[in-house]
Amino acid sequence: MPLVLTALWVVVVVLELAYVMVLGPGPPPLGPLARALQLALAAYQLLNLLGNVGLFLRSDPSIRGVMLAGRSLGQGWAYCYQCQSQVPPRSGHCSACRVCILRRDHHCRLLGRCVGFHNYRPFLCLLLHAAGALLHISVLLSPALSALLQAHSALYTVALLLLPWLMLLTGKVSLAQFTLAFVVDTCVAGALLCGAGLLFHGMLLLRGQTTWEWARGHHSYDLGTCHNLQAALGPRWALVWFWPFLASPLPGDGITFQTPADVGLVTS
Repeated sequence: MPLVLTALWVVVVVLELAYVMVLGPGPPPLGPLARALQLALAAYQLLNLLGNVGLFLRSDPSIRGVMLAGRSLGQGWAYCYQCQSQVPPRSGHCSACRVCILRRDHHCRLLGRCVGFHNYRPFLCLLLHAAGALLHISVLLSPALSALLQAHSALYTVALLLLPWLMLLTGKVSLAQFTLAFVVDTCVAGALLCGAGLLFHGMLLLRGQTTWEWARGHHSYDLGTCHNLQAALGPRWALVWFWPFLASPLPGDGITFQTPADVGLVTS
């Protein structure tokens, strides 16, 4: 259901963008080169969004199909009574997914799946490109919204931007005007949310932490910036942000993890 609702919102945004581009003011006039660059940027963003969403949903971070028998002798292993299985360190049970997740970070409500060892990379890249795409859409819709707002008072403008539903229910705006304001509002809010999430998870990435470990102040797997990036994104960690289909295999298996002692780091 969360994935269906997210898909419906994406369809609404695309339809509104198409409507404004065809019938509305549209973007400012552009030269052939600028228009080609804008179309190339839109195609690049679309490919990255679809690619990372596909990788995120296809990569299963759970313990399903993972051979854990005979390996539950190390420190940090625990027993999950819901899964009736020993689970490795950094793993946790998700009540929504109804299974334990390897290197569990959190459950993504918008996509209806947990973020863990195998899909952390596409999740981070999805945050980056979603923020960029939503900002791009907001810029494309801004001329139509600006034309609408300039014809009314400042109070009307504030009410339409902050309370579009109330304006629609009271008959102050048409359905088309409401849709335009609502889509722009959600795109700007979504870009800010994705940007904030990217900053937060970027901090965790550099520290080698999960959200659960950050909340509890655990730093047991902080290997230093370079090693942390490689552990989460693979050896091509600097390039994976630009293309979702670039091969960058993760080190390890999501069951055992290196500690600072394993890479020769001295901790106080």
